Amino acid sequence: MKTIRFSLCILVLLGAAALSQAADYELPPGAQVIEVQPVQSSQHPHRALMLWMQSPLKVPRDNPDDLYTCPEYTRGSHYSGPTRVSLVDPQTKTVINTLKILDFEGNDTLDIPYRIESGRYYHVAGVPKGKEGKPTIMWLQDYNGDGRAGEFALFDAVACMGLPTTLIGYSEARDRVIQYPVTLTVISGKQPSTRTALWVDYLFSQRPVSPGVWKYAIDYRGRAGTLDTYEIRYLPAEEKFSGQLISTADDS
Repeated sequence: MKTIRFSLCILVLLGAAALSQAADYELPPGAQVIEVQPVQSSQHPHRALMLWMQSPLKVPRDNPDDLYTCPEYTRGSHYSGPTRVSLVDPQTKTVINTLKILDFEGNDTLDIPYRIESGRYYHVAGVPKGKEGKPTIMWLQDYNGDGRAGEFALFDAVACMGLPTTLIGYSEARDRVIQYPVTLTVISGKQPSTRTALWVDYLFSQRPVSPGVWKYAIDYRGRAGTLDTYEIRYLPAEEKFSGQLISTADDS
């Protein structure tokens, strides 16, 4: 009983802290701060990334003892709603810029886990693989190979195959938080095409072959699909990613 009361007190304190942070930065009514992470910058010493949501719905798992379904590997128990990432100055309590993070279909809503199984896509500190805990969503890493841990990825599994991923991070050159675009030349059939997207299948869940360079393949042929082979690299001067996707049908 004491443990339950203690846990409830912690939740109340965390909720109060989130509301206080939202008020400190004059976020819109109903805003809930999910996480704040400092970023390192020699040019701008007081900078942090703030992940927040607008009036999110809290969605616990139906039965915590059940095995995870594939979509739950990126959701677990989660908040659902409009999601924003702001670059803030923690010293002056000012918002420098804010990104609206749409999902891979362009909808203004995301599912952000507050409790999830460790060992999958989100970092869960101090929790053994396969056990649930509180994730660090903005687990800042050096994804683009510039030598600075200033980016974090979001993941959105909707089935057992297919994993849209996106990358968000701090641009020191622009002093802005940015969502990194990926320009892909798609080779499928006779006529190549080019598209630019903010979400790319599996990209930021894969380990780069060298700093800022990815080469990987996803095989959908068992589902009457294609073998999709990606080769993507980061372009530092443009602060974007570029590459190609070769999509090969199974003709057997």
